Amino acid sequence: MPRVTPAHEQEVRDRIVAAALRVFGAKGYRRATVQDVVRECGLSVGAIYTYFTSKDELFLASCDLVSARGLAELATRLTAGTTTAERLSIAIDVFLESMDEFRELPGQMTLVQAWAEADQEPGVREMLVRRREQLVGAGQLLLQEGVARGELPAWIDVDAVARGYIALLEGLVLQRIEAGEGYRPEDLGRRARAFLEVLLAAAGAERPELTQARSGGPMARRTP
Repeated sequence: MPRVTPAHEQEVRDRIVAAALRVFGAKGYRRATVQDVVRECGLSVGAIYTYFTSKDELFLASCDLVSARGLAELATRLTAGTTTAERLSIAIDVFLESMDEFRELPGQMTLVQAWAEADQEPGVREMLVRRREQLVGAGQLLLQEGVARGELPAWIDVDAVARGYIALLEGLVLQRIEAGEGYRPEDLGRRARAFLEVLLAAAGAERPELTQARSGGPMARRTP
C-alpha cells in the first residue's frame, strides 16, 4: 500500500472542509448532516470520520476557514498602511466587509443567529470564542504598535480597548440588520471611525481620573 503523505492528508481535509462550507451555506447548521457532506465531497463516511468526529467539528473547521481568509486579507491589506491611524482604519474596513461574508458563510447564518445558537450548540460557541480571540489578538498587535510609536497614549489598557472596540464593531452588526433595505456601509464606517478619532486624539493627553459612581453604576469622572 502506498504511503499516505502529510500533504495528501491535508489535501483531503481541505476538500472535506470546503464541501462542508458549501453544505452549511446551502442548508444551514441545523438542517445540514454529515451525510450531506459525504455526498458533496464524494468521499466515504469513513474518510470523513478519519478527520472529523462530528458535525460540530466540521462546522467549527468551516468557520475557521472563513476566519482564516479574513485574517489573511487583513494581513495583506495592512501593508498599505504607514501610520497607526491608517492601519486601524484598514482593519475597520476589513471587519465591516467581512460582515457580508459571514452573513453568507457558513449556513447563511448571521452573527446574531450564531450567538443565538451558541447557548445550545457547543461547536458554535467554540467558534465564536475562537473568532473573537483572533480578532482581539489582531487588535492588540495594532494597538501595541501604536503605543510603541507614540501614536496612541501609553496609558491605555490595550487588552480592554481591543476587546471593547471589537464589541463596538459587533454592535454595528445589529445596526446593519436593523437598517434593512436602508443599510449603507458608509454609515457604519463613519460610526466606527468616530471612536477611532477619539482614541487617536488622546495620544498627547494625560490619563483621565475616573471613579466608581456612588450609586454603584457606571464609571464617572471625578469632580474636584
